[in-house]
Amino acid sequence: MLHNGGDMNNTDQVRRKFLYGMLGTLAAPGLGIPAFAESGLRMRTEWQQFKLGPQYNAFLNAMTALRKNTKASSAGSLKYWTNVHINYCPHGTPYFLSWHRGYLYHFERQLRTLSGDPSLNLPYWDYYSHPTIPAEFTDPAPSNPLYLARTGSDVYNALSLWPFAPEVFNFERGTANGFEERIETIPHNPVHDLIGGIMSTMQSPLDPIFFLHHANIDRLTHAWALPDGKGIPYSANPYSSTNSSAYWAGENVYASKLKLARYLTLDPNWLGYDYANVTVPGALPSQASGTARAATRRQQTTRRPPDKPFERTPGRTISTTRRSLGGAARLGFDEASFSIPLTFGRKDALELAALVARLRAGRPRDDARAPASAKLVIDRPTLSGAGSAGGYFYALYLDMPPALDSRFADHPTFLGTMGAFQVASASHHGPARQEFDLAAVMLGHDSDDFSRLSLSWVRVDGDRPPRGQTISVAEARVELSYEAEPAETPRMQGRPGWYA
Repeated sequence: MLHNGGDMNNTDQVRRKFLYGMLGTLAAPGLGIPAFAESGLRMRTEWQQFKLGPQYNAFLNAMTALRKNTKASSAGSLKYWTNVHINYCPHGTPYFLSWHRGYLYHFERQLRTLSGDPSLNLPYWDYYSHPTIPAEFTDPAPSNPLYLARTGSDVYNALSLWPFAPEVFNFERGTANGFEERIETIPHNPVHDLIGGIMSTMQSPLDPIFFLHHANIDRLTHAWALPDGKGIPYSANPYSSTNSSAYWAGENVYASKLKLARYLTLDPNWLGYDYANVTVPGALPSQASGTARAATRRQQTTRRPPDKPFERTPGRTISTTRRSLGGAARLGFDEASFSIPLTFGRKDALELAALVARLRAGRPRDDARAPASAKLVIDRPTLSGAGSAGGYFYALYLDMPPALDSRFADHPTFLGTMGAFQVASASHHGPARQEFDLAAVMLGHDSDDFSRLSLSWVRVDGDRPPRGQTISVAEARVELSYEAEPAETPRMQGRPGWYA
């Protein structure tokens, strides 16, 4: 029942007509719903199509105005939208997708104001079809408002089909195979990493390509949710803020006087727009596509990197709900990939085994003394000068096999990614800390012996990667968490009409 900008089946057309009718009725003062239904949905198009259309010059004019305005207090400047991102954006936490959907909605309205074109829509960059930054953004002509010096231009190595795997049903971060967490892990974060420059920092909205990147993430989210929302929390009356699921309560904040009711971000149609292509990618682009050097393309076979000497840290109590089983101190990262083996005592190994056995059986935690989850904690990562420029990231595995014949994120031992943008986003409100869910990967282990776990970091490069040290980590440790687990999102089927 997915549609791709062409023909839609009758059921989908009925849903959309119902949506327009409901929103046309509800688009009234005080209800907080945009009054767009009378003219239908606006359509966001892919850059290669957009640049040939009538809105292209209006977009250039708006970006020129945004870059010329240097007043951070003015919504007509990129500095204003950058400060919104720095001060309010949630990264690595719930509502990452919801917040950015509203962010683009407000920014798009500003584009129309600045351009004088009320029909202007924000374009998106589909890097699953075109993995190299569009040429219009890399032309250094002084009059080009889209140009900014960047570390790299090829994001092929940031792409993965992992967020769209068949087992990904739940939406919320913290649930099993949660879509929000997966798509932020890859491709979102690594696209920031490989482009580098200002894109590898929390000031990334200063780069115009940021908005096309996030429009694509928003498009992919919408495509994944179609046709019925999958495991997105259900609302008995999705057009009422008071009757929506508790997940959608409250509002997303962008500035003291710039907010958006959170439930409106459930579906982009509710904000008045759609995408020309709403199909999830079924394959990666050809390795021959793009203009970057073929040498940057990742090999099909990835070998487990050798073990690296490290300083062991002891197990200890971290907090009333966290206990460390031990880890490694003062890890340095550069262009070399490496592994570290961690060993645990009998008591710790049995506790890990009991956790995995409970999760495999689908049993609830009925003993507060039993761990709720196991985490890998990357504590206080910091960037070197070369590392902060981006152009690289590290793919992280738990008990990686000797060789992988598939792309890294598609393998069941994959834990996540670490790069300049992840460190920057984790540290902009205090000491940086990244967490990865070990238990989800441990479920796939063939053995119940968890007395030894191996962590592997595989360096992944863009077309202009840095040399030398990039990241230093104070400690990487395995923790048991005794905090209550988030409620699992139920499977919701047979509820047509609520997600158009």
